[in-house]
Amino acid sequence: MSLEKLREDYTQRIKEYEDSLQSMSENEVKHFRSEGGGPLSDITEQIRNEYHRHIETYATLIAQIDAILGA
Repeated sequence: MSLEKLREDYTQRIKEYEDSLQSMSENEVKHFRSEGGGPLSDITEQIRNEYHRHIETYATLIAQIDAILGA
């Protein structure tokens, strides 16, 4: 797989995560997880943080690819 293709894929993934974050905000989506037999825990903020972390990671990878390609 070429660096150009990787860059394109990473850019698409960033867009997908940004779209998911926007949709979560606009639709007030909440995510819950069951922990054992106890009550459900709201993990919405954890998921948002994870999406932001993925976006930052892909942006860093794109910057590294750009540096290699001299873009």
